[in-house]
Amino acid sequence: MTYKMNFDLPSQTGTVVLNVSLIEKDQLEKAVPSISRVFAAGYAMGKLMALLCPGQQVGEMAVPEGRVGIGTVCSITLNGVLVAHGIPTNSRFGGLLELRDRKPTRFVEFINYDGTTLDPLEVFIRSVMTDYVGATMTGNGLIGASFREVPADSRDRVIALAHQMDEVGLGGVFLIGWPGRPLLEIPVSEGRVGVVVIGGLNPVAILEEQGIRVHRTGALAGLIDYALLFPYEELGARVRELA
Repeated sequence: MTYKMNFDLPSQTGTVVLNVSLIEKDQLEKAVPSISRVFAAGYAMGKLMALLCPGQQVGEMAVPEGRVGIGTVCSITLNGVLVAHGIPTNSRFGGLLELRDRKPTRFVEFINYDGTTLDPLEVFIRSVMTDYVGATMTGNGLIGASFREVPADSRDRVIALAHQMDEVGLGGVFLIGWPGRPLLEIPVSEGRVGVVVIGGLNPVAILEEQGIRVHRTGALAGLIDYALLFPYEELGARVRELA
């Protein structure tokens, strides 16, 4: 997906990687406030999303009758942007990031990407180990995040690109460390810099905590044209139109 996406940051055109999660159509209106709260708190991968109706498809994932697909930007999109600018990225693990007073403190659980065929955040979501309600309401909770490494010499460039991604609604860099120094107690390889990236599935993960069943969570479901995404603030209006 990193190499298949072709999003061009300066022109804001091309495709990005999308996660697609399926819920019952009659649960959609109930889900809007919670999804919006995660976005508003800054615990999502940017500010953009997609809404898929029955019959629509992204990659191999099609939305069946009676359900709708909630599309969120996958954090792998960051990898694609960095690679397009000549910055190789090593994705190390996905985990649960503890927040205290809305500030990241440590990873309490994580699964290395090279040790699983499943998306780690999907595992934690299904196990209801997250606490997005607490994170969004009080600033204390557990959210999904991933840990990456980039070359030390690229640190300033990564920060600049992260700001540009924020401006176009795709931001997701939560923290960036210093060359060779641990970040949130995680050791970093020599000549590398640690980067904490927000989990793309976070806006949907809160639904499981509130009893809204997510029938299928499709991390890395496929590619979608950037122009088809919309700001999360429009979700309520689009849901009403769909109804």
